[in-house]
Amino acid sequence: MDGDRCVGAAGFSVRENKFYIFKANAVLDVMGGAVHIFRPRSIGEGLGRSWYPPFNSGASTYFTLKAGAEMTCQEVRFVPVRFKDSYGPVGAWFLLFKAKATNAKGEDYMETRAAELENWAPYGTSKPTPTNLRNYLMLQELEAGNGPIYMKTDEAIKELMADITDEKEAKRKMKELESEAWEDFLDMTISQALNWASHNVSPEETPSEISACEPYFISSHSGASGAWVSGPKDLSPSDDYHWGYDNMTTIKGLFAAGDASGASSHKFSSGSFTEGRIAAKAALAFIVDNPDSANIDNEKIKELKEKILQPLATFEEHKDYANDEDVNPNFIKPKMFMFRLQKIMDEYAGGASVHFKTSKALLEKGLEFLEFMKEDSEKLAAKDTNELMRCWENIHRLWQAESHIRTMLFREETRWPGYYFRTDHPTMKEEWKAFANCKWDPETGEWEMIKREIKELT
Repeated sequence: MDGDRCVGAAGFSVRENKFYIFKANAVLDVMGGAVHIFRPRSIGEGLGRSWYPPFNSGASTYFTLKAGAEMTCQEVRFVPVRFKDSYGPVGAWFLLFKAKATNAKGEDYMETRAAELENWAPYGTSKPTPTNLRNYLMLQELEAGNGPIYMKTDEAIKELMADITDEKEAKRKMKELESEAWEDFLDMTISQALNWASHNVSPEETPSEISACEPYFISSHSGASGAWVSGPKDLSPSDDYHWGYDNMTTIKGLFAAGDASGASSHKFSSGSFTEGRIAAKAALAFIVDNPDSANIDNEKIKELKEKILQPLATFEEHKDYANDEDVNPNFIKPKMFMFRLQKIMDEYAGGASVHFKTSKALLEKGLEFLEFMKEDSEKLAAKDTNELMRCWENIHRLWQAESHIRTMLFREETRWPGYYFRTDHPTMKEEWKAFANCKWDPETGEWEMIKREIKELT
């Protein structure tokens, strides 16, 4: 930072012994969302398997938070339903093949529990039913002991083939359907094909189990957590929604797009790259208006370098204390740090093992444990530059985790059952039809929670 302006970034190479300082007249944050903040359902040999790319670890949120930017929707996480254990996509089966999800009794819970959706009107009664509410009805089935939940892939295929009487045409159609079905997994989640093969499952003959994943943080695909950015002048309802340059954060010269910019859940891929173009053009306009070169103090660079590379020095100093580098009282390795963070978030912030439920008491206890983790983050150790990257990925996760817990505490209601459920505030509240924002002050180290009015665009 150069005063109140973002003028670059620091980093290091994992391939050679180099430390970098990137100077810039404008900075565009597009570093993706975050995974592995919550304990994953897949452990052991499946560790690292997830729906969202495992190399996204919260860098976007860390970057904008540390700069002092205002963040929005940090309480919103995305919990996709996927084929169990392999995280294979279910969308093609639901939308293209018209497959149904049922409980173990064969009941379509979207029909048997339809009355529950009335409690979440107007969202619950909209068509199609929002993803989080589909999750919510599934979780109710599991809590009632009606699991496992199945995707009726076999029935979907049979129904699509029902009207074809010609044998030759039936073979052609079946081959076409199989090709479309398998392509969806071979393109996106090849482990699903391997999982089916290892369990002797042919999806056209056998239903497949589905389940809700652990939570992820994204702002392009049914999630919303990210930076609070300036909207377009022609659509923004007031000055507090637009401050000069499209997609600029509340920090001068720092822009965000894709999973880094918040409150725009349905950008998906095409919307994200379009937003990236909009943000990049706005950044160029900012540079034209602010042509002064970045001013970065050499002492600050020295301080940053020492801090960023510290895990290497910590490991080198204490590595000979024990013969197992994972068990050393003088430092903590990044994988152990990640396991501890995942356990805290899973148990106290509403992870998969507790059916995504939490409360004020649990969240406050989680924050207490995160304070201990902040202290321990100073003792992270890395034996090489790849582990140094893992150290910093987990510090990024820690900041995403804290902003998430603080914002869930701030929003005293349940607005996204199926993504998370506040047991102490189990309903939606009209006074919370608002954006829940947060900001960390780099000068004081204090957090500020902010409620922003939702203004309807007509």
